[in-house]
Amino acid sequence: MVRIAMVVTNECSPDPRVERHARWLGESGHNVTIFAWDRSHSKDETTQHEHYIIRRKRVGKRPSKSPLKIITAKKKFLSSLEGDYDLVVYNDSDTLSKNSLHSKLKILDLHDLAHVWPLMQKNSLPRRILSSRMKKQLKNNRQRFQWSLTSSPGLKKYFTEEFEIESTVILNRRNTQIIPRPMTKTVGYFGRIRDLASMKLLMNSANHANFNVILAGDGPCTDEVLKLFPEVDYRGPFDEDELKNLMAEIDIMYAMYNPEKENILRGALPVKMFDAGAFGRPTITTAGVPMGDFCVEEKMGITAQFGNVQSVAEALNKAYEMEISECIAEDVERDLFISHVENLLATIDHK
Repeated sequence: MVRIAMVVTNECSPDPRVERHARWLGESGHNVTIFAWDRSHSKDETTQHEHYIIRRKRVGKRPSKSPLKIITAKKKFLSSLEGDYDLVVYNDSDTLSKNSLHSKLKILDLHDLAHVWPLMQKNSLPRRILSSRMKKQLKNNRQRFQWSLTSSPGLKKYFTEEFEIESTVILNRRNTQIIPRPMTKTVGYFGRIRDLASMKLLMNSANHANFNVILAGDGPCTDEVLKLFPEVDYRGPFDEDELKNLMAEIDIMYAMYNPEKENILRGALPVKMFDAGAFGRPTITTAGVPMGDFCVEEKMGITAQFGNVQSVAEALNKAYEMEISECIAEDVERDLFISHVENLLATIDHK
C-alpha cells in the first residue's frame, strides 16, 4: 500500500472525476486523501468514504467574490498543503502553485482548460493577464510530471499542440446501473452552477416545454439563479452517494454549454452526460461542438442550439421519448488508469 494525495481547488462536493479516480485507487489497496479548498466556508472539514477521505481546508476569514482575493486565497490554500506521499495527483493546472507536498511521483490530470476559467464571466484586462500567467505556469511546470492525462481526445490534442504535453485520455465513464425513469417530464442539472446564461436557457426552455426542473450542486451563479427563479426545486450541494437518488427523480439530464467558450470548442466533455447515461438518462447538450458530436455518436442523447429556447424545448420532448439501455462501462477506463499508476509505482517499490 502506498500513500496517495490528490489536490483540487474546488470543494469536492462533489467532483465526480476526482472522486472516481480516488475510489479506483482505494479499491486497489492504496491510502488516498483528497485535499480540497472549502472556498465557501460551509463544507465538512472531513468526509470519510469507503475507499478515500476528503480533507477540506479554509483560508481567510470568509469567502469573497473579488478575483484578486480569490487568487490570493487559492494560493494560501495550496501553500498550506504539506505531507510526504508516494504519489501526488494534481487536478487541473490551477493546482500548480507552490506547496509542501513531497512525493517521489507526480501526475497531472487535465480535466479542462483551467487557464480559460478566469475569462468565463468577464473578459477584462486583469482576467486576461491572469489567464496568460496560468498558461505560462503550465508550460514552465510540464516537465515535473511522470504522467499526464486528459478527459477527452480534443483536450489531448490541444495540450499536445499548445503545451507539448503528451497525455493519455481517460474518459469520465461510470458502470451502467439502469434505474426506472419516473416519466414525470422532469429535467435535471447536477453539477457546478457557474453559467447564468445556460441556467436561464434551461428554465425558459423547460417552462416552454412544460417540464419540471431539479437543480443540484453549487457554484458562483447559484445565488443569482435562485433569486431569478425562486420556485425552482433546488437540492443544494450533493455527494457521490446521493447521485443515484437524484437521478431517480429525473427523465433527462441538461448539459448545455456556450459553444463560444474555448474549453467547449477544444473538446471538453461534461461528466454529467456520462453519469446520466450510466443511469439510463438521455442528455441534451450543445450542437456544433465536440461534446454534441460525442453525445450523438455514442447514442447518449441529442443536441440543441445554445441560446435557442425553441430548439432546447423541442429537444426535451424528443429526449423524453429516448431509451438509454447501456453505455460503455467505466471498467475500460479504470483498467487503463490503474495500469499506468501501478507501472509508475513499480519504479519506486525497490528503492
